[in-house]
Amino acid sequence: MPAPDLDHLLATTGARSPHRCCFLLHVRPEKLTEYVAAHQDVWQEMRTALTEAGWRNYSLFLRPEDGMVVGYFEADDVDAAQDAIARAEISPRWEAAMSEYFTAGGGEKQVLPQYFHLA
Repeated sequence: MPAPDLDHLLATTGARSPHRCCFLLHVRPEKLTEYVAAHQDVWQEMRTALTEAGWRNYSLFLRPEDGMVVGYFEADDVDAAQDAIARAEISPRWEAAMSEYFTAGGGEKQVLPQYFHLA
């Protein structure tokens, strides 16, 4: 029996979860220090909006060599949580403030498919 194709495997794996989301962003190398500094003092209004939208255990990780950012968060329903933060009044202002740091298209979350989980 032939192995299932990758798209099918990723779409049907039992490790997929509606409660976890991992994504990539790309920061301009010359803006890395400013970008990280901006996240040392995230606006309280933005932190509150994320919490109210259902985001929890939210972390950002950086690969400094090329500006790749890996984001991870958990929610009862990650799709609903992403929709809720997109509708939050503060989001356009935060996104505008962060936009200067990203490469072209690098500020658009590239969500990664989950295929393994060890609880």
